[in-house]
Amino acid sequence: MRAALLLPVLTVVACAPGPGEGPGTRPGGAALPLDAAVARLPANVAGFTRGDAAWHERDTPGLGAAVDYAGPARSAVATVSLYDRGQAVTPGDPASPRVQGEFAAAVADAVATAGTRTSQQITERERSELPVPGGPALSCARLSGTYGRQEVRTLLCLGTADGRFLKVQVTAPARQVRPVDPIPFVIGIAQAARGQG
Repeated sequence: MRAALLLPVLTVVACAPGPGEGPGTRPGGAALPLDAAVARLPANVAGFTRGDAAWHERDTPGLGAAVDYAGPARSAVATVSLYDRGQAVTPGDPASPRVQGEFAAAVADAVATAGTRTSQQITERERSELPVPGGPALSCARLSGTYGRQEVRTLLCLGTADGRFLKVQVTAPARQVRPVDPIPFVIGIAQAARGQG
């Protein structure tokens, strides 16, 4: 599905988290089982359609699972990742050192990964917090660059959902007949992953 778009889907590998607890965790610090957490992700949200899931947890404990989504008319691709880095509890405060460390590493890795590909270049443009009604905000970075000759834009957001890190990455061509706004998708995914939908 993604190959047809010729858009990059960046695999983000980030640093190990430190201890902590806060909103986005289950009572007693226990996370919802991974398969149940992934099952919360909807088949459709904000015009995006769910695709395949990759179960990284099976080979490497702590890396969780990643679920692909395709935007309307395949105008964008997205990857939603739920993982815990081997820690039972993840803090919900987006300003906590643990969440900010994971976010910084995810952004740095997205930029570095693109730099290893000869047909891809990407740079960070800006960072912001994205409010999510009913839960903690997400930390987001807007990235832009090229994939071959095509200009692309990526929105990478990270926060927490029910005892795990939640990472949402949406990539789309910069020029589209019907531009896709990734924000409703990111918010819808965060709410679903947190059991708010």
